[in-house]
Amino acid sequence: MGILNVSNDSPIHESIFREEKILDRAIQLHSEGADIIDIGAVSTSSLAEQLSTSEEIDRVCTAISQISKEGILTSIDTWNPQVAEAAVSAGVHLLNDVSGFRKNEMIAVAVKNSTPVCVMHMRGEPRKHYDVDQEYYDINHEVTTFLENKALELENAGTGQVWIDPGFEFGKSVLDNVKMFDDLKNLLILDRPVLISASRKGFLAELLGYQKRQDIPELLDATLAFNVLCAFEGVHIVRVHDVKTVNSGITIVNGIRELLAEN
Repeated sequence: MGILNVSNDSPIHESIFREEKILDRAIQLHSEGADIIDIGAVSTSSLAEQLSTSEEIDRVCTAISQISKEGILTSIDTWNPQVAEAAVSAGVHLLNDVSGFRKNEMIAVAVKNSTPVCVMHMRGEPRKHYDVDQEYYDINHEVTTFLENKALELENAGTGQVWIDPGFEFGKSVLDNVKMFDDLKNLLILDRPVLISASRKGFLAELLGYQKRQDIPELLDATLAFNVLCAFEGVHIVRVHDVKTVNSGITIVNGIRELLAEN
């Protein structure tokens, strides 16, 4: 999954593309190995710019419409039900809600249109998740239980296929993130597509010995390493900014698997 930001204030500045460059960038990401393009206009940062619903719709739907016409799959990164509904009308293929489909209105959009969904674990609300308690007695139990229960709720309601995302970085310490990585096997046995979104995130900088930040060049290498490790564990989708580099690593993983399976 390739990330395409149509915001003005993503912390990964090189991932931001203006309207006239959106289609070219999506085609480039697709040619580099992205099977689906994830489009978002609103950052989850507490310092992110505030967009009205109409502004968010204008930005994402322009991109979705252009990209879908090229036969490229798209997802929408939003927690706003009105934006989700407009995105479906524009041709989006997946609703990616980092707030975990807590709003009944978001679920209703997915049910009405039988749209596939990706549900993520996060305590609190986007932009405000650090305002709530982030101390975990057993982070893996909480994450796995939440995702399993929410997936069942969505499936029983009548959405399309449900993907699950443990929510690396969102209100979690570096140790929490490491524990979640170590427990990926228990997400995989839930028998649903597992998506990992850890591209250039702050906990990788911490593992490199820096403070939590997203603007150091070493994060490209760190992102490659972490996503290759996750792929080798068996996850199904990795959501990244640097598609070409990470795709090379994933190709190695898949090549090893194929040779081992044949021999």
